[in-house]
Formats: sequence, C-alpha cells, structure tokens
Amino acid sequence: MSVLRTFCSRNILNRTCLLRAVSNTSINYTKDSIKVNEIFDEENKPIKYTTTPAMKWQARYSRIGTMDTRLWYEPYVIVISLSLFMIYFCILREENDVDADLAKSLYEKIPGLEEQQLLVVLRYNQEHGLETRDIYARLEEIRASKST
Repeated sequence: MSVLRTFCSRNILNRTCLLRAVSNTSINYTKDSIKVNEIFDEENKPIKYTTTPAMKWQARYSRIGTMDTRLWYEPYVIVISLSLFMIYFCILREENDVDADLAKSLYEKIPGLEEQQLLVVLRYNQEHGLETRDIYARLEEIRASKST
C-alpha cells in the first residue's frame, strides 16, 4: 500500500492510473480497488481553508515580501543622518564653481535659445491674437546686443 501512496503522490491522480498500479502489483485486485477508491476519495476531499497556511498569508506579503523585523533604532539613525547631511549641504558648505553654473539662466548657457523661444512665442501670439509688443521689444534688445 505504501508503494501505491508513493505512486499516487508522484503521478496524476486518476482512477485508471491507480487501478493500473494496483493490478501491476501482486495484490488482490478487488480488495485493493476499494482501498484505492478510499485513498482517491480521501485525497480529493475539499481542503479546509482555515487549516491551511494560506489563511495567514496577507496581500502585502505578495507586494513587499515577508516583513523583516527592523532594529528599534533604525528610524533614529536615518533621521539623524539625513539631518546632518542637509545641515552640511545647505548651510555649512561653501559655494563653488558648480553652484555658480547652476545659478546661471538657461539662456546664458545656450546661445541663441532665448531668441528662438521668443520667435516661437511671437508666432503663437500672432496666431491667437494676443499681445506681442513686449516680445518685439525683447527681440530688439537681443539683436542690438548681438550687433555690438
């Protein structure tokens, strides 16, 4: 019977497969076919959800994995580290050439960009009947500074 159980657990459970396994062994067919039917019926009973580990599984475990325990002082270490970094970076550190470059306007970094942007805005304003006087004035300033 243990051979039959091993066979049943390793193969697909269906009656013909189980009955073939019994008939190939040297066991009485009629007596053991009842036992096979009992095993088959026992293994095909519905499983109670409340007795399985699936009942204790929560959806958040699927999203973030199982919850690992954290050290009690972990949040304090993170807050202190971030605070010290921000104090150094925002208050104590002296400015350098990279900071000066970041303070520049994009129009100062890319020559001709402001003029192209103004032309696009001018065309849009003309199509939609909006004010264009300030755009013309700024374009004249840019063109005058280019000529000198």
